[in-house]
Amino acid sequence: MLKTALIMSAGLFAASVSAQANLFKPEDAVKYRQSLYQVMAAQAGVIGGMAKGDIDFDAAALHQRAINMSNAASLLGETYFPETRGVAASNMLDKGWEDREGMQAKGKDFGEALKNLVQVSGEEGFDQAQARQAAGALFKTCKGCHDEYRKD
Repeated sequence: MLKTALIMSAGLFAASVSAQANLFKPEDAVKYRQSLYQVMAAQAGVIGGMAKGDIDFDAAALHQRAINMSNAASLLGETYFPETRGVAASNMLDKGWEDREGMQAKGKDFGEALKNLVQVSGEEGFDQAQARQAAGALFKTCKGCHDEYRKD
């Protein structure tokens, strides 16, 4: 199950499936997408807090947060379909739709960094220094996408 979620995360933005428009109204898909990002942000807050030392480090808890984040990320792909482009509540810039290859590449980078965090955080002896490195790499991919494709 985890392996499947990680594979799906790595291909997060690999394909935008128009068939998803049949499952969700565009406005609902955007709300769903934003909810998933809120879940991911909550998980990232704990991961980042532990990596920085603001929250007591607990390798097992950090690993579970990384898995939670991966599970939420695996659902994002079904929320990105062309009909969501014009939804006013969306935080996605038009550039994300115009530069699909660039956005997909950033999504792939995110998926790979998240997969790495899930993997290393589950290894025996995982420590705060490793958490800082893996979480930092993950958060850098988040920032890369936000800087280019997300409204302020």
